[in-house]
Amino acid sequence: MSERKSLQKKKELVASYRERYDRAHKTVILFNFQGIDAFPMSQLRADIKSLGGEIVVGRNTLFYRAFQDTPLVDHREIFTGPTAVLFVYEDVVAVTKKLIEFLKETFQDEYRDRIKGGLVSGRYVTPEEVVAISQLPSREELIAKLLGVLKAPITNLVFTLKAVPQKLVMTLKAIEEQKSQGG
Repeated sequence: MSERKSLQKKKELVASYRERYDRAHKTVILFNFQGIDAFPMSQLRADIKSLGGEIVVGRNTLFYRAFQDTPLVDHREIFTGPTAVLFVYEDVVAVTKKLIEFLKETFQDEYRDRIKGGLVSGRYVTPEEVVAISQLPSREELIAKLLGVLKAPITNLVFTLKAVPQKLVMTLKAIEEQKSQGG
């Protein structure tokens, strides 16, 4: 009876990982959490949650089953050793940036060795690509830059339109002064 309950529990866990994966728009990052104390890990989980992500620690065999029909299945080496899965529900750059910052603070130069890989929109990404994603500008930064680019032509147009009447007035004033001096 307990063996059947155990099997049922494992099936439920696999289904919950799969549901999270689908909710995360097929974007996950796997990393080695060994050596991270409970309190810093709790803090990281809270920070990630506030950015629209979730960290789940589980058994590799169950993660492997949950990702059975994804490109991760071709990278069996990812599912060895202590594994945590970061499910990204919102801004992939912000969440990845937070994870990489945390790993850098905790493991200094060895932080890259902690990243196992992942999926972004269902496409396999290497640990190097995960680091590259963390170095991209955030969504807010990109929006600010876009607004700046869009605003520049409008600002130039306003100044140009404002300059036309000013030049006309200055030209008329100069003609008036010329006529008053000349005649």
